[in-house]
Amino acid sequence: MSPSIRSLTKDVAALVSSLVLLGPLAFGLLVGAGATMAEIAGLAVPGLVATAGIAGAVLLSLWLALEGAMVQRHGLNVIDRGGPVQRTARYLLVTVTTLAGLVVSVRFLALSLPWAVETQNTPAQLLGGLLVVALIATLYRTLTAARDGYLQSGEQQQ
Repeated sequence: MSPSIRSLTKDVAALVSSLVLLGPLAFGLLVGAGATMAEIAGLAVPGLVATAGIAGAVLLSLWLALEGAMVQRHGLNVIDRGGPVQRTARYLLVTVTTLAGLVVSVRFLALSLPWAVETQNTPAQLLGGLLVVALIATLYRTLTAARDGYLQSGEQQQ
């Protein structure tokens, strides 16, 4: 049985929205986190390595966009499809991108909060404070969800 036009339209819409919204965001986070980590480590990245890093970030961001489209269409359980290697790779993809977002956010705060305090920019200070609270809350929720999922998967295997 062939898919209907409506189903194909929804599939294409999910893919395009992920490519337009999620792909560039993931790319920016991965490249920004890589540059930040290289700067913190004091490494001078040769041009060929930088090009390979950007190519890797493009591939990872496209893969994340595809997975995002799959989640939009079929729900969060689609992440668990395939064998253990495929599932682990998907979870690592999400983890690396999430950690990249954390690195870029912390870098942004490290650059913007001192400026906001120095210039006595109260709105920027408030927004920075709210971003810190949001990062801490997100990190807490992520870690507790990962712990609960790990404990739940351990119970199912027994």
